[in-house]
Amino acid sequence: MTIDYNAAKIYVSVVELGSFSGAAKALNIPVSTVSRKVSELEAGLELRLLERSTRSLRLTDSGETFYEFAQRSIEEAEAGLLAVMNQQQELKGKLRISLPINFEPWWPVLESFQDKYPLVDLEVTCQPNNVDFVNDGIDVALVLLPVTNPNYIVREICLSTRVIVASPHYLEQHGKPNSPEELASHSCISVGTANQDVSWMFDGKAYPITPILKSNDFRLMKYFALQGKGIANIPPAVCARELEAGDLVELFEVDDGQDITFKLVYPRKKLLPSITRVYIDHCIDWINAHENGAWLKTVGMG
Repeated sequence: MTIDYNAAKIYVSVVELGSFSGAAKALNIPVSTVSRKVSELEAGLELRLLERSTRSLRLTDSGETFYEFAQRSIEEAEAGLLAVMNQQQELKGKLRISLPINFEPWWPVLESFQDKYPLVDLEVTCQPNNVDFVNDGIDVALVLLPVTNPNYIVREICLSTRVIVASPHYLEQHGKPNSPEELASHSCISVGTANQDVSWMFDGKAYPITPILKSNDFRLMKYFALQGKGIANIPPAVCARELEAGDLVELFEVDDGQDITFKLVYPRKKLLPSITRVYIDHCIDWINAHENGAWLKTVGMG
């Protein structure tokens, strides 16, 4: 069994674009070459990857499995090649990034990236989860809410722990809840979007709440908690100073596997721009180097 790397790249392009002609156009090679290379790949693997008809292509089970692994391997190989190229020339250009509004814990990542690549100009937009990459001109976005658009690649890069906090003034006025069940009778502040039901998880059990404020802006949530407006569910990095100073009080210890997942999201493209790829790799390297259990932990980098 042998594998032709170029043939595998052509096959991945055929699958992603849905046709031999689409792959030929994207790769700027004849359709006959695409067909021949895919046939040679199948012969080398001794597997049927595609079922062909005059109007459509259908992946076999083997073809689907091979595509998943080939696509990942090609991305890693191209990332390795890019890393070698970046050692030989300075990275230069613009990178347009989207972040959650006022997400201060990510600022050191941007600082370290610019320190390492001073010729890259960063353009940072802070906005809600629904990023429009085309109209907003965004290269890569950091998001925390689910992403279902099949045209986007989603890389889960880290999990953030969370804490349930309130101000001493709120607790004086409304009493301190002694159990998660009592949260239903309190004013709560939570991550969320419009028309989304909210539950907080404790020990694997969901406790529905009706927030007085739902937002993807953690600093806004912290501000409301500091003003005594309610009990907030936020990452500890956002409120570490306030907890240490006693301006906020931690109410419950949360360890239920329901951490906040942060994702890097970018458009699905045949060739990812080099600056975007370097930024993604830098984010992952930074998280690995600074993982301390205090507010984040790495997840599988698949």
